[in-house]
Amino acid sequence: MNPCLGMLDEGHHKGKYRFGWNLMKPIRTTSKHPHPIDNAGLFSYTTFSWLTPLARVAYKKGELQTDDVWSLSKHESSDVTCRRLERLWQQELQERGPEEASLRRVAWVFCRTRLIISIVCLMVTQLAGFCGPAFVVKHLLEYTQEEESNLRYSLLLVFGLLMTEIVRSWSLALTWALNYRTGVRLRGAILTMAFKKILRLKNIKEKSLGELINICSNDGQRMFEAAAVGSLLAGGPIVAILGMIYNVIILGPTGFLGSAVFILFYPAMMFASRFTAYFRRKCVSATDERVQKMNEVLNYIKFIKMYAWVKAFSQNVQKIREEERRILERAGYFQSITVGVAPIVVVIASVVTFSVHMFLGYDLTAAQAFTVVTVFNSMTFALKVTPFSVKSLSEASVAADRFKSLFLMEEVHMVKKKPSGPLTAIEVNHATLAWETSHASVQSSPKMTPKLKKDKRAEGKRAKAKAQQREGQQATLAEQKGHLLVDSDDPPSPEEESKPPHLANVRLQKVLYNVDLEIEKGKLVGICGSVGSGKTSLISAILGQMTLLEGSISVDGTFAYAAQQAWILNATLRDNILFGKEFDEERYNTVLNDCCLRPDLAILPNGDLTEIGERGANLSGGQRQRISLARALYSENSIYILDDPLSALDAHVGNHIFNSAIRKHLKSKTVLFITHQLQYLVDCDEVVFMKEGCITERGSHEDLMNLNGDYAAIFNSLQLGESPHIEINVKKTASSSLKRPQDKNTKSGSVKKEKLVKKEE
Repeated sequence: MNPCLGMLDEGHHKGKYRFGWNLMKPIRTTSKHPHPIDNAGLFSYTTFSWLTPLARVAYKKGELQTDDVWSLSKHESSDVTCRRLERLWQQELQERGPEEASLRRVAWVFCRTRLIISIVCLMVTQLAGFCGPAFVVKHLLEYTQEEESNLRYSLLLVFGLLMTEIVRSWSLALTWALNYRTGVRLRGAILTMAFKKILRLKNIKEKSLGELINICSNDGQRMFEAAAVGSLLAGGPIVAILGMIYNVIILGPTGFLGSAVFILFYPAMMFASRFTAYFRRKCVSATDERVQKMNEVLNYIKFIKMYAWVKAFSQNVQKIREEERRILERAGYFQSITVGVAPIVVVIASVVTFSVHMFLGYDLTAAQAFTVVTVFNSMTFALKVTPFSVKSLSEASVAADRFKSLFLMEEVHMVKKKPSGPLTAIEVNHATLAWETSHASVQSSPKMTPKLKKDKRAEGKRAKAKAQQREGQQATLAEQKGHLLVDSDDPPSPEEESKPPHLANVRLQKVLYNVDLEIEKGKLVGICGSVGSGKTSLISAILGQMTLLEGSISVDGTFAYAAQQAWILNATLRDNILFGKEFDEERYNTVLNDCCLRPDLAILPNGDLTEIGERGANLSGGQRQRISLARALYSENSIYILDDPLSALDAHVGNHIFNSAIRKHLKSKTVLFITHQLQYLVDCDEVVFMKEGCITERGSHEDLMNLNGDYAAIFNSLQLGESPHIEINVKKTASSSLKRPQDKNTKSGSVKKEKLVKKEE
């Protein structure tokens, strides 16, 4: 468990705000926390004096190194903040449902206490800034016009002016300190939550890769800015109301005019926020498209260079960039106008107030005029920060919608149901499974696209498309009632079945039919079959990546998976094998020997510390496959799923790895070994032969050879030196039966219930 979480859990029973109340002590001398901000008192926190040791080190050295900076405070740790935000989000989903759940409300609850304190400090700042000019300066001006002098009274006025400025300055500093720390917590929590969600996604058909990158890189910063600057908007109304009351008391009815200018400025800012949100939606749509296009260019740069498509793709990217630049330019002009208007509001209010006051024949003394102008100036700060607050809140609102659409995407649910027998590792009972195929666009979802002008023709086309979509959903509703492999053992309730499908225009393509499979612990099971027979789909079903329509799947153990296409991390070779686990030299060397990686380490310039390029660019196909297998072997799990791991290896290397790594190293583990090289199946404890999405033959190698079925025919063809007959089935035959050996102890395979697959339109 993370030590930060443990420390927080230990102190949780002492009070939710225990650490926060300690901060309210004016002076603290404790040093039990590693970060000085957690040891700081109120004065140290407000004046940022806890940074003095770091500033002194920077002054002496002339520069700061990573070792000079303290480790992160446990209260800002992403583990702590993300766990709390996830808990609040799950509560929101349970109380209101996915459609009505609001991430804005969750973010407010997450930051609520600190933001309320920040707003209170901001109110103190505004009151101190208002009271100084309104009362102290007014009395000081009146005192200068008197003939008699009073030293004690004059010093009291000067001291009062000093204290109002100190309170204003310190409370404003405390506001910024609270806001920035709150913004850091919110940004870290929501980005960590988004990163974890992306790792658990079942697929990314609903969003493009560019949109996911843009969400993590830009939208998290928008949430930080909203927490840091958004609360400053609360100080404007109270100052405007106080200023209006005070001006009316000083000047009479004409005081309403100047205050009316201030009050009308806020509805104008609210109107400006609508435009800011509109430009933000358009901008993120263009940015998503640009990032997606650049990702495609980088992934397929070899083909682009080979076919001389550089100019065409360059023009395409430039066109998208021009559109994005045009949107940003318009947003910049609009933001500049709102920022530029704020400072001159004070001048306009003063001119209008004094002109009308003099025009109506009222007297205006120097003390009155100077006091009113000073009060207007004290309201300038609220006016200056208002455009930035409105902009940050508008952009954060758009970012919250994008984060919500990400958090509601479907996840991969690992199988949690346990098999009926204690010696069974994997049990599949009468399972019919399907892959989800979506015809939805990979571009931004409609919620993320900007609202354009309505056109009758466009509305007609949109209504027609929605009607067709509803018809398509009703036509496939029967197939869409399949439930996912969730943690609960219970079937879905009628309410859950009646809910509309989550994906737009979803089709479920059946791949596996009525599969029965029971694998005992510690067995080496070989799975074979022709291309497209369902071997990879079977292990995907066991891993929980398919939709379960009928039957059940139960697993007892943890998985290690070596995919057919090796996945390589852009890191050192050692990091690719360890994959975040602690380094055990003996186990590491054993894995290197079993996977025949020693000769490769001698070739690489820095041995196992050699940096591997993106997607294993500086490795051969066989090296990538062996590193992927070594990663699985080092993980020390109970169930190993190996999807054709020897396909890219030479014959002698593959034979060594099969005997040393798979048979010897994993002799006490449960292994599912998929292969097209049938010579290895002779040494497997059990062989499963698949055809057309069904298990048609199952048993030991000798039993299947005596059965003289499809497996025996393909194996005999291999022995005679002929290339085995590969079947690629477009339509399934009308009948297919399970062939099983005569041995009573051998489990039967599966019988396919449905033979005809409706062609998806």
